[in-house]
Amino acid sequence: MVSRLLWIGLGGFLAVLLLGVAIVGGRVTGDSAGAGVSILQVFAQQIQPALVPDLVIREENIYLCGDIEEVARKTVGSFGIKTEKELKEKYAALGFSVEIRKNEILAQRKVNEFCSYHRSFRHLGIHDNKLAIYQGPLGYHQKLLRVEEPIPLNSLSAAFQVKLQQAMDFYHMTPETQAKLRYELEFSNEDGLNAILENLDEMQD
Repeated sequence: MVSRLLWIGLGGFLAVLLLGVAIVGGRVTGDSAGAGVSILQVFAQQIQPALVPDLVIREENIYLCGDIEEVARKTVGSFGIKTEKELKEKYAALGFSVEIRKNEILAQRKVNEFCSYHRSFRHLGIHDNKLAIYQGPLGYHQKLLRVEEPIPLNSLSAAFQVKLQQAMDFYHMTPETQAKLRYELEFSNEDGLNAILENLDEMQD
């Protein structure tokens, strides 16, 4: 391995030396300069950092709620990849960003879904001036599930309208207000949501 690196280093040095001599001597034409650059590129490719085959690649999804879940563990050898460049190109095509660490490789991608824990969550909000149901915890309004057409916003009490408006601006609320909104407008599943909708009049008292 050491002797191979020495030969590669020597070859690269000679290529640079020959190109330098040609430039100084004024004998570089377009073709010879291009050939010299090609030689240098070949040597540069040969000395790219090699990845250890048993190095672990940890794949993670970053969800809408900000949670991160590990979805797979693989090794570099399972892909038949030898260089960092090849690895990054392969994962970039799959939508991942790659971070090469000392003892592992971290590959992450953003997913337009909620994590397994928050997927069943529901919360109340506003859409088109009507009561609306959103997937996920409060503060995340990317997934509108349905609009309660028979319940326009102005049919609700003024106090409840304020709460819904605060829910739509959740992360600008104080921690105390956020806690109250979670207690009243956020539900861990559809059953809890439906129970509240059936007793909406009581919610507005």
